[in-house]
Amino acid sequence: MEAIVIEVKNEADIKFWLGLAKKKGTRAKSINTEELDDEKLASLIEKGMKTKSVSRKTIMELLGQKNED
Repeated sequence: MEAIVIEVKNEADIKFWLGLAKKKGTRAKSINTEELDDEKLASLIEKGMKTKSVSRKTIMELLGQKNED
């Protein structure tokens, strides 16, 4: 399965794209882009709990902060 992400700025655009997907028989849902960042961070944390380490650089990049080592 593959997915695409379309970032919109207002509710009307969300309704348009979700409606278009529904008309084409494609499954779609709306999520906040902040939720995507949270999901990425949660994934890295989960990965880090299963491996020895996830680099500080990777975490800081995800958080949008400059690596200040």
